[in-house]
Amino acid sequence: MVDNFIVYVDFCPSLRFFLKEGKDGKTIHKRLCHATTVKDVVESFGVPHTEVGRIVVNGKAVEFNYHMFPEDRVIIGDVNPDVAEGFGLQPIPDKSAAFIADEHLSKLVRRLRVLGIDTFLFSGGSDNELLVAMRRHGRILLTRDRRLLMHRIVRSGYCIRSENALQQVYEVIRRFSLSGSLDPFTRCPSCNGLLEKVDKRMLLNRLEPKTRRYYMDFLMCTSCGKIYWRGSHAEKLEAFVSDVMKRFG
Repeated sequence: MVDNFIVYVDFCPSLRFFLKEGKDGKTIHKRLCHATTVKDVVESFGVPHTEVGRIVVNGKAVEFNYHMFPEDRVIIGDVNPDVAEGFGLQPIPDKSAAFIADEHLSKLVRRLRVLGIDTFLFSGGSDNELLVAMRRHGRILLTRDRRLLMHRIVRSGYCIRSENALQQVYEVIRRFSLSGSLDPFTRCPSCNGLLEKVDKRMLLNRLEPKTRRYYMDFLMCTSCGKIYWRGSHAEKLEAFVSDVMKRFG
């Protein structure tokens, strides 16, 4: 086996977010001390495999398991849902795509649920437990922890860039082409359960006097039983939904 050799690596602009060197777009000279795969090389720069849509070595597209050779010239491309075959090395999401997010993304999770996107918030457990839950339920992993995304069992995921919850929503919708999957106000923002219309008469003993007097239409979560109506918070939520639908509709 060949060892202790140089390869040349270029990352597309959107992936330079992860880099310490090469942010300026210059080719990175990487010395390899042993034979390894291109996936290992990519992740050695801090770029999770979930962010890579295309790898070209010496002008030829390759898979993650390609083994590197001396003087290989590597171009790493991102996932681009806006072009044909833009997902490349990544699974193509469908309309039934379901997500799991770590506990640091609770604001994002609530907003995705408001849009009707099936999103589970994992909290109170270890990273390994999160990964087990992800695999057991076949969910796509959302996190800002790039090291978590590099785990070998992560088949599909995304590293959230922005710290702003609204921008995070835009990122997820764009990355997974979810514009056709939005179904606002059908999921419970608190627990992710499905909402259904419920007759007001069934709720009278649970409603405050003013709520009973001024509101007629109610939704109830089929999982946690929480009740929703168009209260004072509704305008803000509706403005959020309207913004997203206009942007991606």
